[in-house]
Amino acid sequence: MFWTLLWWVLTHVIRHFLGLSDTVPALEPSVLPYDIDPVNPMRLEQERIAREALHGDPRGDMRFISDDDASYGVGIKDTKYRWPGYPGKPEIPYVIDSSASKLKPLIKKAIDQYHKHTCVKFVERKSQKDYVRIVKDKGCWSYVGKIGGNQTLSLGKGCEYEGTIVHELGHAVGLYHEQQRSDRDTYITVNMGNVLRGYESNFNKIPLSRELRYTSYDCDSIMHYGEYAFSKQPKKLKTMVGKKADCKPKEPYEKSGLTTRDMDIVNKMYQCK
Repeated sequence: MFWTLLWWVLTHVIRHFLGLSDTVPALEPSVLPYDIDPVNPMRLEQERIAREALHGDPRGDMRFISDDDASYGVGIKDTKYRWPGYPGKPEIPYVIDSSASKLKPLIKKAIDQYHKHTCVKFVERKSQKDYVRIVKDKGCWSYVGKIGGNQTLSLGKGCEYEGTIVHELGHAVGLYHEQQRSDRDTYITVNMGNVLRGYESNFNKIPLSRELRYTSYDCDSIMHYGEYAFSKQPKKLKTMVGKKADCKPKEPYEKSGLTTRDMDIVNKMYQCK
């Protein structure tokens, strides 16, 4: 023991005298671009980045071909926005752009949730005309349903969470936001006075005439935003409050993925066998 301790002391003295570092060599870099928990942001700065990525654009995280589409949540009811193979065996061709290559393992995990629990299959694109291109752009956003041709799904800085990716893939599948259901006022209170000016449209309700209700309201849905979404003062002023004690909406990046009702709505929308 004595000789071991003496050797350790002499080694460190010599290394210090020669100006050598005592640090351990760096390990292989993470698959993620920086040190974050892929399920839930544990640090305030991480959460701020994740929140800005999801809620920093007044348009929200959904993209549409026209304003009329945005008003009525076409991805829910209009079958022309369903992917080939509907009904029963829908396939969504996709490409992961080189800009998002570091997120490939996490994207695959998110895709696996749909493969395990729905009949929707994401397939690597070969020559299909209509497909989703996953890129690293500014923010987290996607078109709703199939719009035709090369459609973008963005996973920018702050989108590196499995729940967020499952959420954006949900839009590509054709899901709208849960908190914009026509019956949402029965389950949550939306405090429009706490919403950032210019962001109010993110709380527009889908007209009942354009909506398909496959399941009961789901406060825990991966498609439901958190209670401070688009708030003037995040963590202080709530924009949504559940009317029952068990309804406490969280952000997609705070959740692990699809709920049972999320799975159910996808399977019913695509008439899975």
